[in-house]
Amino acid sequence: MAEVVVGRFEDETEAEVANASLLADGLHSRVRYLATMGAPRPMAPTRVVAPFGMYEVTVPADEADDATLALRAAGPTPPRPRRFRWLGMLLVVVWVVPLVLSAAVALAQLFRGL
Repeated sequence: MAEVVVGRFEDETEAEVANASLLADGLHSRVRYLATMGAPRPMAPTRVVAPFGMYEVTVPADEADDATLALRAAGPTPPRPRRFRWLGMLLVVVWVVPLVLSAAVALAQLFRGL
């Protein structure tokens, strides 16, 4: 039997809640993980800064309309918090700038010695 994707989520918790809601409504749904990059699912942590993939909620094709209506009735998923993204960028700068500067100094010394 063919399965249809009725929802895509970045967060595992949201996908599992949507799946549980559909199961409570009597629909046969399941959550699949699609790895887009990086480590396979058993090795990837659930909440990472850079997402390694997405979670899909699938149902059999004959239940797709009911599942879509049930998920729409729940409303859209809230946006992911962006409170500390600036801190992540600051940390990247703090870690990368010294590496670039030390590499430049090392290359300068190397070429000066030739």
